[in-house]
Amino acid sequence: MTKKLELYKCNICGNIVEVLVSGIGDLVCCGEKMEHLTPKNTDDMTTEKHTPEIDNYNEGTVIRITNHPMENEHYIMFLQGQTEDKNELHIKFFYPNETPEMSLADIHNIRESISYCNIHGLYEKK
Repeated sequence: MTKKLELYKCNICGNIVEVLVSGIGDLVCCGEKMEHLTPKNTDDMTTEKHTPEIDNYNEGTVIRITNHPMENEHYIMFLQGQTEDKNELHIKFFYPNETPEMSLADIHNIRESISYCNIHGLYEKK
């Protein structure tokens, strides 16, 4: 069974999908079951460079990654912020050489965020 906002990846073609509505059954791509992505927040050295920071200001919220390379071979592909109840979602995609930062003007209720690195995978901040 899938749950709202879970991420799945096809290990053949690289497609990544996000569940919008929970359902029964398996997600399949390229004829094979997709891998359920779980955040890799551990105490290893990669966590510091991959875990999003959430900063709330009077003007809104900023979600960012600091100290991570943004090169062709290694970069943050996207940042996503959501409310604690997961009823509001904001996402921004990045390419190499861009700054992995998302500004949400007049949005003050973001409490969770995820980042996805093209090499190391999924990380979260709650």
